[in-house]
Amino acid sequence: MSSDQIRTSSGEYLGGMLVFVGRAVRPRIFAIVSVTLAVMLVVFLVDRMLPAGYVASANVRLGRVDGAEVVPVQAAALQVNSLPFKRRLVTAMNLRAENNDRDRQQILDSLSVRPQASDVFSLTVRAGTEERAREALQAAVRQLSEGQDKLRNDLLSELNAQIALVDANIANLTKIRETLASPNSLDPEVSKDAAALMLRRVWVLDLISKNEERLAAALGERRALATRIGPTKTYPTTLSEDVTIIQVSPQPTRHAMFAGAIALLAMLLYAIIRGPSAVRART
Repeated sequence: MSSDQIRTSSGEYLGGMLVFVGRAVRPRIFAIVSVTLAVMLVVFLVDRMLPAGYVASANVRLGRVDGAEVVPVQAAALQVNSLPFKRRLVTAMNLRAENNDRDRQQILDSLSVRPQASDVFSLTVRAGTEERAREALQAAVRQLSEGQDKLRNDLLSELNAQIALVDANIANLTKIRETLASPNSLDPEVSKDAAALMLRRVWVLDLISKNEERLAAALGERRALATRIGPTKTYPTTLSEDVTIIQVSPQPTRHAMFAGAIALLAMLLYAIIRGPSAVRART
């Protein structure tokens, strides 16, 4: 017998499998459809009875001072994920709804953080309403920012102290400039000696030049310090305005279709497994 005669094409094999599945399923088609619809109906009704649940997520940008993070993103993530932080959060929210306990437990169980970049992490929380979920995000960011205030204020105090010193120096140099620019500094009335007057003018002009150099340097230092505490390098921890809120329960239609697909697959497998034995029993 040649190899062409014993070779079975993939199309013939697939056709044979379909015929086998059809023969196994046909006697049980009513049971398959009935069980699938029953499972879908039960899941649909049970899911509609579940309490509403919303998941809110957004990115949080950690605060910086002089371009450096106040707290590293990993440390901030560990802090938010800790149980003491979550307990302080639900206490700060001062929940007064009828489902107080359920809302508290949902927030305690669902609040989670995932680092995204060197100074950004995603924050996710679940609550019974959209407003409560958004409020939980805002409260978490507010509490995290308040915990960083001491470190941020200490760093800002150092920069502000430097700025105060520079401002005092600028004020002093400006006063010296006004004094040197007065008529008496260049041509005092008491002077009668022309040579002494000329030397005095050279000396005053040299002082003016050096004072202007110092004043320019002080003003440059003041601008540099202002940039270091400017909004591009120094800012508090903030919540992104792009907050995503989705309803995760109840979703009876979606869950019923998912359960129906699983039930249908299970019944088809059962029919296929039972098919050969039923065929042998008839023969």
